[in-house]
Amino acid sequence: MKAKVRRCSVLSASTNVETSPRGAELLYINKLLIPDLSVEGATAPYAQDIESAFTKFTESTGDTLDNPAKQAVRDQLIAWSGPGKKETFPSWSATIRAAHAIIRTGGLLGASHMDEVKAHSEDGFNMAMGSVNWANCGKTSDNILFELKKLHPELAEGITSGKRLTVPAGKGEEATQALSAVPPQGQILLLDCTFPMVHTFVLEIHSNRNRYLCQGYQGAYFANWWTGKDNDGLIIGREQDKTITETDRIRLNDTRNEWGLGKAIPGDRFGAMLLILAKALNIAGEQDIAEDFDDSDKVAELTERETAAWRAFAKFWLELPFFPVKREADSVGKRTTRPEIQITRIQLPDLTRGAGTSICVPVVPNSIKG
Repeated sequence: MKAKVRRCSVLSASTNVETSPRGAELLYINKLLIPDLSVEGATAPYAQDIESAFTKFTESTGDTLDNPAKQAVRDQLIAWSGPGKKETFPSWSATIRAAHAIIRTGGLLGASHMDEVKAHSEDGFNMAMGSVNWANCGKTSDNILFELKKLHPELAEGITSGKRLTVPAGKGEEATQALSAVPPQGQILLLDCTFPMVHTFVLEIHSNRNRYLCQGYQGAYFANWWTGKDNDGLIIGREQDKTITETDRIRLNDTRNEWGLGKAIPGDRFGAMLLILAKALNIAGEQDIAEDFDDSDKVAELTERETAAWRAFAKFWLELPFFPVKREADSVGKRTTRPEIQITRIQLPDLTRGAGTSICVPVVPNSIKG
């Protein structure tokens, strides 16, 4: 299975970096090597960065971390900075978000911490564990491909040999061309798409131009809800999340009706979405830092430049068929690293024999499995 950078609930994004000369400290943040934080006093130089990242986390998610939760995050940073798999993040904010996501699912902290996390917030813990399967956007994509291989072994080779294209901000027309591709007769094209640190979705395309959008969204809905199989899969129901406005709920339900429910997407609607996405990427690519920005701090300058691009991109978020609520648009506008879309192209034989029916929707389970 190809490696992907996930962002819907942020997980670690490993990249190729040079091995530490000492071979032990394996955490990189903004391309800087972070030493072994388990050493006494090692976290002190980064205390201000960590506290600032905690503040940004609360501002972007609305989730205030208490002292035990903050300590659990610090413990995760220590675990990452020691021997093991390399971990690299573009900023301290991204690192804190990744650590928080790992903690909520038990993750690398191990089973010994899971009771503690569950005691802190049982509802949140249960939602997070369920999200690992079909609400976390990256896992939803992975699970769709896994289930397809399990159900149709003849597809395994094609699924594992997908080729990735990365389209950066400023290249909207290139993204449009890639997403509007149509496979030849007798083939189905799966586009496994990721906005790093934001969202992942699967676009299924048939030679008759039938297109299907499959996705889950952590903290919002399970893939079961999106495909119309389980209406209880809406995580942000009225009782579960009172911070979402009624306008947001109407917009989200309308988006599912128009883009989900296992139905083929009308061609004109799909074309309109491509225009919006291309415009968002192009305008994001034009952004620069404010004229009065103090460029004496090059790291801060880079962060501001990248954040400015996301602020521009986020203005189009409510028009895109993913999680079109105001709170999420505000959160997207606070991300770092410049926007881009990664598109992995997977071409498969048409098992429907030209019928144009979805092969992805059927593998999404009918009920939520945590």
